Amino acid sequence: MGRAELELTLGCLLGASIALSTIHPLGNPRAGAQPGTPVLEGTEVPERVRMALEAKCGDCHSQNTRYPLYSHVAPVTWMIDREVSEGRASLDLSRWQFHNIEYRINALTRMASEVHAAQMPPRTYVLLHPHARLSPEEQKLIYDWAKSERKHLRWALSHGSEQSSVDLRTQKP
Repeated sequence: MGRAELELTLGCLLGASIALSTIHPLGNPRAGAQPGTPVLEGTEVPERVRMALEAKCGDCHSQNTRYPLYSHVAPVTWMIDREVSEGRASLDLSRWQFHNIEYRINALTRMASEVHAAQMPPRTYVLLHPHARLSPEEQKLIYDWAKSERKHLRWALSHGSEQSSVDLRTQKP
């Protein structure tokens, strides 16, 4: 195969990949997303915890996904779209205020458990995004906050309240 044929083949492959990137066989999490949506709105979250969640978890678990350049080329775009869709389906921190107390309690339980066991972020994600690795301090911050928030929500649930945890913190448990 000559140089011209190789260039033509590579050009065709690149063109096909770009064209295929417009097809989203598993759904398109980019459509309808609302970037800039605050995470954990309606909940009192220490700024360091919020910053860690936004920076380390937000790509898959919020509407604030940052898509790198390579994420716009098929088949990579399909893999990333699937991961983001699954992450948001599991927990979308941008929709926190729309969930009831029971959902929040369960989500906080999973969050604390997975962060404490170093299961989140997933190793495969951290391989491509080393900045997403949670430091031991960030793991502890998130774990401790999740346990504390869960305790406040359980108190609210036992007292028949559907108020946000911000309102609950002004009351004595």
